[in-house]
Amino acid sequence: MKNIVKMIGLFSLIGFSFFYTDKVIEVIREEDEIMIELSSVEDIYKVLPVNANVLGNTIVPGLEGRTINIDESYKKMKNSGIFNKNLIVYDSVLPEVSINNNRDKFIIQGNNNKQMVSILFILDSDKYFDEINAILNSKGVMANYFVSYSYLIDNSTKIKEIEGNEFYSYGDNGKYNADNLLFSNNLISRIREEEAFYCLAEDMKEEVLELCSNNNLYTVVPTIIGDKTPYTMVKNNLTSGSMILLSMNKETVRELSTIIDYIKGKGFKIGTLSELLSEELSS
Repeated sequence: MKNIVKMIGLFSLIGFSFFYTDKVIEVIREEDEIMIELSSVEDIYKVLPVNANVLGNTIVPGLEGRTINIDESYKKMKNSGIFNKNLIVYDSVLPEVSINNNRDKFIIQGNNNKQMVSILFILDSDKYFDEINAILNSKGVMANYFVSYSYLIDNSTKIKEIEGNEFYSYGDNGKYNADNLLFSNNLISRIREEEAFYCLAEDMKEEVLELCSNNNLYTVVPTIIGDKTPYTMVKNNLTSGSMILLSMNKETVRELSTIIDYIKGKGFKIGTLSELLSEELSS
C-alpha cells in the first residue's frame, strides 16, 4: 500500500513538473521581443476573406484572407534570432461563399481587386493561329484557348509544344457532351500535364452549365466578345476582371497588338484564367 502511495506521489510530482515547465516556457516566450513584435503586427497583416458575389445563376470569384500563424512564425524567427517580416508564416482563411462550392453558376468575371484580365480564343482551325500566337509571344502575353474536339485530336503534338498558354475543351464546336468532354480533358491533361478546369458558354447555355458542373468543372461566360471590331469592343467595355473572347480573324490579327497595349496602358495585367479566377490571395 505504501509503495502504491509513493508511486502516485511520484507520478503527481512528475506531472506537476511538466506542467510547471510548460508554463515557465510559455511565460518566457510571451515576454520574448520577437513574440511581442509578432503580436503587435498580427492585426496589421490580417486580411479578411471576400465572399464570391452570387447573382441569380451567375458568380464572380471572391478572395481568400489570411492570418499570421504565430507559432510557426515564431519558430522561424527564433532560429534566425531577429524579427523579420519576410519570415512570417500565414494561414489561409477561405471565403464562406466561393466558386469552389458554386460550380452550378456561370462565372461572368474575375475578381476586380486583382486588376487583371484574360484573353480567350476559340481554336478550331490553323487559320490566323500562327499570326496571333506570334503577336502574343512578342508582347509576353499568355492566352487561353478553348479547343474543339476535332482540332485537338488532329493537332495534339502542336498543342503540346506551345508554351505558357492554357488550353481547355470547347467540345464539338461549343456543343459539349459527356464523351467529348471526358476525352478532351483527359487528352489535354496528358499532353499539357495540367488539368483543364473550364468550359465555355458564350450565351449562358444551361445544358453546358449542367454538364460541366456535374463533371466538377467551372463554366465561364465571356465579359467582352470582340468579333469584327475587337479594339472598339475592348475600349468601350474593359473593366478589371474582364474575360475577353477574341475571334481568330484578320481583324484580331490587325488590332491585337493595339488591344494589348491599351489593356496594359489601363494598368491591367493580362493573365491566364487559372490566375484570374483563382481565389488565392497573392503574396
